[in-house]
Amino acid sequence: MDFTEVIRTRRSIRAYGPDPVPDEVLRRVLDGARMAPSANNIQPWHFVVVRDAAVHRHLAELAAGQAFVGEA
Repeated sequence: MDFTEVIRTRRSIRAYGPDPVPDEVLRRVLDGARMAPSANNIQPWHFVVVRDAAVHRHLAELAAGQAFVGEA
């Protein structure tokens, strides 16, 4: 797949299934994100895994009421 095709076919997911992401899958995704390149290799990111529904709802409120945030 070339770069132009990647850009043309990208999607924003805003509807999620009810099943939790298995720990092994989550670990692989986070490992991949952690290894992404950054300027001067400073890797300025932090990841937070939220599994509590009440916290999801609160985050949705903080995100200007974007309901899909609370359902992620």
